[in-house]
Amino acid sequence: MRRVHVDNWDYSGVIPTSPWRGAQSIPWEMALRTVDGRIRLTSWPVNSVTSLRQKRPSTAAGVTVKNTSKTLIGPAAQGKALDIEATFSPKDADRFGLKVRTGAGGEETVIGYDTTTQELYVDRTHSGAVDFNSTFPGVQTAPLKAKNGKVKLRILVDWSSVEVFGGSGEAVITDQIFPDPSSQGVQIFAENGSVKLDQARVWHLDSYRD
Repeated sequence: MRRVHVDNWDYSGVIPTSPWRGAQSIPWEMALRTVDGRIRLTSWPVNSVTSLRQKRPSTAAGVTVKNTSKTLIGPAAQGKALDIEATFSPKDADRFGLKVRTGAGGEETVIGYDTTTQELYVDRTHSGAVDFNSTFPGVQTAPLKAKNGKVKLRILVDWSSVEVFGGSGEAVITDQIFPDPSSQGVQIFAENGSVKLDQARVWHLDSYRD
């Protein structure tokens, strides 16, 4: 039986951009891999994406956070186009992760892991312009199990999108966001407990058009 996927956007015609409306995300390489003893379809950014990284990443390691949000690294890790790799050791926090494109008035896109449900999630409820359609603000989730006690994330942040790859690519979430251009912060957070950030590396990305 032939199945064709065309479109499933409720809001494609009303997103706050002009004159072009749509999304242009990073190409993925898809593969079948064995994850937790099962064959899974995984997705990962094509290797050529790393050629857009500026030479020296900003780094952080051994950071423990409890019941709060705090700036990750500092101004050197802020930006509108970033490639982030982060490894966490869950402790007793219910939820933890990173907030990107943070700014004034509580603007933020939350990329987190829920230990109670074992799910990766992206919360764009306060990501910027969200009031153009009632279905846009919300939380997207994907099942993800910690591996050897670690949760690994690869996050690609762009001017109007985030793409999140969990583990070896067995959990992937892509979301459009429309933050204020001045919202460029990155924070680490933990809720209802603590988490340890084993390591994070943040690269600024150059434009592929350059």
